[in-house]
Formats: sequence, C-alpha cells, structure tokens
Amino acid sequence: MKRQVVNYSSGSKFIHWFVALIVICMLAGSFFLDDLPENYQPSAYMLHKSFGLTVLFLMIIRLFWIAYRGKPALPASVPAWQKFIAHSVQYSLYFFVILMPISGWIMSVAANRIPSYFTLFKVPFPGVTPNEALAELMEQVHTTIAWIIIVLLVLHTAGAIKHHFIDKDGVLRRMLPSRQR
Repeated sequence: MKRQVVNYSSGSKFIHWFVALIVICMLAGSFFLDDLPENYQPSAYMLHKSFGLTVLFLMIIRLFWIAYRGKPALPASVPAWQKFIAHSVQYSLYFFVILMPISGWIMSVAANRIPSYFTLFKVPFPGVTPNEALAELMEQVHTTIAWIIIVLLVLHTAGAIKHHFIDKDGVLRRMLPSRQR
C-alpha cells in the first residue's frame, strides 16, 4: 500500500516543467520547421527528434516514479465530476505526450531518416523498416496528436489557474518550485 503523498517531489516538479517547456517549444516550433532555409532544416529536425526522444525517456521515468511513489490527491473539496475531468485530462496528456514521440520516431525510421540523438548515435525503432505508407500514416498520427496535446494543455492550464485563483486550494502551488527559507 502506497503512503499518501502530500506534495510532488523536486524530481517530479523538474520533470513536469522540463517536459512542459520542451513540448510547448516543440509544438510552437513545429509550425515553422518546413519554412526554415534548407541548410538549417537537417539540424532543426535533428534537434526536434532528439528532444522528442528526451521527452519519451523522461515521461517513462515519470510514470515509473508515479507508480512507485504515488501522486498527491486532489483536495476533498473538489467535486467528483471535477476530479474525473482533471484525471482524464492529466492521464490523456501522459498518454499523448508518450505517443507523440513514438509516432515521430516510427515516422522517421519508416521514412528512412533514422533519428540521430543530438548527433551522438542513431536510434532505430525495433522492427520498423523503410515503408512509405507507414511514414505517411505516422505523419498524420503525429500531426493529429499535436493538436490533441494543444487542446489538453489548454484544459490542464485552465484547470490549474482555476484551482489557484478561484478555488485557492493550493493545487497549483504543489507543482511549483518550492522556496527554501
């Protein structure tokens, strides 16, 4: 039986905000990748893929950490229907933020553009070989997931803001960096 967790750990907070920063920057930047001058595109795509794989790795760590340590419960004052929505949005974010880099990874390998992790080493996807139809399908999946994540991020942020400014229940403060006094 897991103990009741009151606050997020420093590691959980770091992963949350680091992943959020990467995802938001990548979503915003992805609208302009194809508009970059051709000589910048290989580096831009290498960084996009490398940060995507980093997000995948960090999210796997985060899920294992949550399974091991647990998460703080929402306050008892939160109605059950709001808890359901909050959990649905949060777990959907986890799912799609993990699925997003996987779809991009498969798309790249199927398009015969195996990701190079920050130019250090190649990262093939096990069992995937060049396949134009699969690459095109994964491109559609990747794009669709991007829009789903944008909607989920808006909902997640709106919920956090509501808890902070309307409910004033400390939910947002639990995920903010702690100030040591």
